[in-house]
Amino acid sequence: MGMRNPDRIPIAMWRSKIETVTDMRAAGWDVVSKCHRCGLMMAVNLRLVGSGAKTSLWNRKEPCRRIGCGGFVDFLARVPPRGDCQQLTAPWPDDRLTRNGGET
Repeated sequence: MGMRNPDRIPIAMWRSKIETVTDMRAAGWDVVSKCHRCGLMMAVNLRLVGSGAKTSLWNRKEPCRRIGCGGFVDFLARVPPRGDCQQLTAPWPDDRLTRNGGET
């Protein structure tokens, strides 16, 4: 039996089940990047991004790929069967170190 009203589940609650890019691919998530400065939105190819088994896009910012922009992008995901994209932000799990290697 499936979940009721998956559109009401905040994306942060999915982090415990879908942490890595590999998990996102397996679950059929669509991911896009959006620049704060220039507004450029691009589809993210999860096959290219998922270089390691532990690669994660949660709470991650990367430089914009538009030449001369200098801004940073956020990653947004669409959880099937939802129609909207939400920013991949969620609290760091208590049992994990941050991306920089320090405690949260």
